[in-house]
Amino acid sequence: MAEPVMDTEQDVILSRVGAFVIDHIISFIAALVVGFALALALGRAGIWLGVFSGMFGYFIVLEGLFGQTLGKRLLGIVVVKRSGDPCTMGASLVRNLLRFVDGILSYAVALVVMLVNDDRQRIGDMAANTVVVRAR
Repeated sequence: MAEPVMDTEQDVILSRVGAFVIDHIISFIAALVVGFALALALGRAGIWLGVFSGMFGYFIVLEGLFGQTLGKRLLGIVVVKRSGDPCTMGASLVRNLLRFVDGILSYAVALVVMLVNDDRQRIGDMAANTVVVRAR
């Protein structure tokens, strides 16, 4: 895992937006690949299972194991617990399942919530007790 630089939450908004774009392109491709593979095995239900697991699994697994998705890694940011400890799989699950709420109005909810709180957390971060900071 990348070494976090604590107290840099204020500096990472643009990096988070850039990582968001990169990661959503990658997760969309992952969803298509997994959806297609599961559709071959399970039929129409496999498509939806694949899309869900590709879109959310990408974020949950990578952040839970490494604290970073590919986009976050490229842009030098990392998800950690507020204490500075590594992000856990449980915290990653919570923060990413709440993307349903954060994603309202094309993620405008997440952006507004990040801009109005001191730790630049979106709703998923608040629930999971995580922050996104610069990585060394």
